[in-house]
Amino acid sequence: MQGDQTQIGERRETAGELFALLAVAQKLGRRLGYETHGEEYDAVRDLNELLHQACEKADLIQQTLTKFR
Repeated sequence: MQGDQTQIGERRETAGELFALLAVAQKLGRRLGYETHGEEYDAVRDLNELLHQACEKADLIQQTLTKFR
């Protein structure tokens, strides 16, 4: 049982770190979007959409792992 709790704790920590990393990437993507014009803007917008989806998924995983206490 202790090993299971340790694994869950490690997964929870990893999910939290991943969410934090994605949140920073999303912030940088937004900043890039503000600074980008012309043809490159569509690619930046697509990237920001993917980062948003990734943040949502990471948050969902983090919430699911939090239920296992």
